[in-house]
Amino acid sequence: MNATLELKDALRAETSVENTVQLLRALADPNRLRIVNLLLYREELCVCDIERVLGMTQTKVSRHLTILRNAGLVRARRDSRWMYYRLQADSELKHALFALLRESGCCVSECTADLAALEQGGCAVDGGSCI
Repeated sequence: MNATLELKDALRAETSVENTVQLLRALADPNRLRIVNLLLYREELCVCDIERVLGMTQTKVSRHLTILRNAGLVRARRDSRWMYYRLQADSELKHALFALLRESGCCVSECTADLAALEQGGCAVDGGSCI
């Protein structure tokens, strides 16, 4: 089934309008959509990777990740001082939203540039600081 039909079926099956609105609001911000796009292509990312690719401060990235986490779109894992995030596709609706985003290839030029920047280098932990 293609992603559009999968999303359509998932929306019909969703019982909570509030849940749907919360998910869509979280994705309505360009920076949060860029973060989700990065996570679609990497299983897990450190906050510093997201900071580097998006050219944003840790505070801004964390604020966007908190909104995505509160919407249930991502989950966090702490490893010492570093936080790692991954997508959380634990419902039919989330799975369908992620499939649609992946299928569409996030046609926005920023998303394409973000993926290229992500491939150029990653976060390296050296002496307790992310560089």
